[in-house]
Amino acid sequence: MKKTLLSLALLSALVYAGDYTNSIGMKFKDISSGSFMMGTQPPGTENCPQDNPFTSPNEYTDCANTKKGDAPISSETPAHKVSLKSFYMAETEVTQGQWYTIMGNNPAEFKTGNPDMPVEQVSWEDARTFVDRLNAKENTNKYRLPTEEEWEYAARAGTNTKWYCGNDESCVNSIAVSDTNTSKPVKSRKQNAFGLYDMSGNVWEWTDSCYTETYNKECYKNTKVYRGGSWFYVEGNGRSALREYNTPDFRSMNIGFRLIRNK
Repeated sequence: MKKTLLSLALLSALVYAGDYTNSIGMKFKDISSGSFMMGTQPPGTENCPQDNPFTSPNEYTDCANTKKGDAPISSETPAHKVSLKSFYMAETEVTQGQWYTIMGNNPAEFKTGNPDMPVEQVSWEDARTFVDRLNAKENTNKYRLPTEEEWEYAARAGTNTKWYCGNDESCVNSIAVSDTNTSKPVKSRKQNAFGLYDMSGNVWEWTDSCYTETYNKECYKNTKVYRGGSWFYVEGNGRSALREYNTPDFRSMNIGFRLIRNK
């Protein structure tokens, strides 16, 4: 009996050995190194011409948009291979309780009395302030916002389908809080294969990357990308390649964020 209990304890320790919990109870998943195809590659766009910097038409964008079908494709192309080193990613979006612990206030629109609701109404600049204060509290510099590449790699969790639950939109309700009147507490839907919750829906999540009109272009003005869709967004909500952007000071009741911790 003792040997059986010891074996179970050892197995449990091995399964969760890579996870990390910080001083305020934020849980992080160990995301292994790997490669993936970032973005969307609709049939036919492989032969679309690159934009000519000396002409006003956007040759690639115009060509890609004629192939897009039912999804906003041009900003997600060309699909390209990305390789990443391992990192920790928070298993949930930053909650109102976690925000209050660090910042001493609660800017969220949806205050239900549940501290596990995701914080929203926070700009990219606000998120960076949270990061700075959390780093200071723990005397480290390891916390940060994810890049777009890290975010999509973590969201896909080894899949290459539209959503990490598959290509059929009927699966989205199982993984995403979407097309509702409000956000929901984190972990209200199934996690992905990496153990991450709400990578689709609930609230959009700020990244540390600037927006590019396509992956062939340079940064578009003073912008930051957010990912994942939200409770409000409907069309194509929560697709792993979905991208939106705004200025770093922009706030909305459907935008929050999650953190990465360097190893």
